[in-house]
Amino acid sequence: MISKTYDEKIQQWINDNKDRIISYWCDLIKIPSVKSEKAENAPFGLNCAKALSLARDIFAAEGFTGDLYAESGYALTHYGSGEKKIGLFSHSDVVPVGGDWIFTKPFEPVIREGSLIGRGAEDNKSGIIAALCLYEILRDCNIPLKSRLETFIGSDEECGMEDLKEYLRMQDMPDISFVPDADFPCSVGEKGIYHFWCESKNGLCDILDFAGGEAFNIVLDNVSVTLRISDALLNELTALTENKPEFTLFSDGEKLTLKAKGIAKHASIPEGSLNAAYLAAELLSKCRSLCENDRNILSAAANILSCSFGGGIDITHEDPNFGRLTSVNGMVKVTDGKLCLSFDCRYGDTLSPETLESCSEKALNNKGFIVTYKSNSPGFAIDKNSKVPDMLEDIYEEISGERLGRVLMAGGTYARRLKNAFSIGTYVIKRDRSAPVMKMPEGHGGPHQCDERIDLEGFFEAVRVLTHYVIAADELINE
Repeated sequence: MISKTYDEKIQQWINDNKDRIISYWCDLIKIPSVKSEKAENAPFGLNCAKALSLARDIFAAEGFTGDLYAESGYALTHYGSGEKKIGLFSHSDVVPVGGDWIFTKPFEPVIREGSLIGRGAEDNKSGIIAALCLYEILRDCNIPLKSRLETFIGSDEECGMEDLKEYLRMQDMPDISFVPDADFPCSVGEKGIYHFWCESKNGLCDILDFAGGEAFNIVLDNVSVTLRISDALLNELTALTENKPEFTLFSDGEKLTLKAKGIAKHASIPEGSLNAAYLAAELLSKCRSLCENDRNILSAAANILSCSFGGGIDITHEDPNFGRLTSVNGMVKVTDGKLCLSFDCRYGDTLSPETLESCSEKALNNKGFIVTYKSNSPGFAIDKNSKVPDMLEDIYEEISGERLGRVLMAGGTYARRLKNAFSIGTYVIKRDRSAPVMKMPEGHGGPHQCDERIDLEGFFEAVRVLTHYVIAADELINE
């Protein structure tokens, strides 16, 4: 049972401080902290460093000590004292924005229908702000802890977690950690993540460029293909794209440009997505005015891109706990005349990383592509004897009114590299809530989609849950 006295104080604090907290949050969202070229004291780019510094300064403005490890790309903030340490892990970097925002520009946050909209509003500047709220609630409501709190704020979570590697090299790991970057009530494991690039063995002839995407972990939703012009090709493509709104074709008199539009989703949940590179490759592979060499390459590419669940690389796998393997294309380019495709594969722990790599490479080779880069991060599962998941489920049910089972994640968070770490959510939609949640058009509103949004009422309910999680964890590790 949660403390009713503490809970009343927590809810009152939230009611009294929402506007100020949202203002800090918007300040963070305004910084376009997408990874870019390394600079001095900015290993992941100047904007990532700027967001990291601002996050630390916000905590300092509210009276909490912090340290900025600029050369390593992370910051730490602190609250309380004690022998045991509870960690909170969040990140200030964001994925690329995409070009089809409807409700606002990516780094100009707005509030619509009870939702905060902007790149990073949920993933994961919400996690930073949740930690700030927690610190203030514990202090202002005089809620005692035996442990000390440490919040890690990273700036490379989306692109490799080199920031966390530096933290683990330099600091002591917490006794228990929460990562507010997932779902409630808590995650008890994550899929492995395999990133790779492959390229066609043969070079392209009539296709001069084929480009799109900026990240491994977003389903590619826009591509542009540049082709050598001919009357026959122009006429055929005009006929093939007629009455197909997903395609745009135009000519400048010297070359043809074909654009294709799909539907973006986070790579871990590709259901409902539509890959734009697949659309373009499938269309062009049927174009008889294109040379046979290019048609063959694009036909193979369309086959490889045709399935988001491993079918295109001939390795479908169903894990009894984690579910289906996913295989998502996020980027495409032409290098030295060869077609290059990126992939993000997520897989359960009953499939070995070695089997995934060898089987997919063999399949790609048979289809005329070779792997040129690969990086594989195996997944993990929490000890089945841990008391923590039951404790968190009980707290979540008491506050939300709904009993949810623990989560096995397809996404990857900092928890995969920590001990005794539990990824959790940053919003709660209570069963008895009266206000509707904002509806978004297809392909909009999600963490890696355009018009990324987070429900504000749900966020502050999540802060309430997180506070009780920390109170309970403090008691558990100090028994």
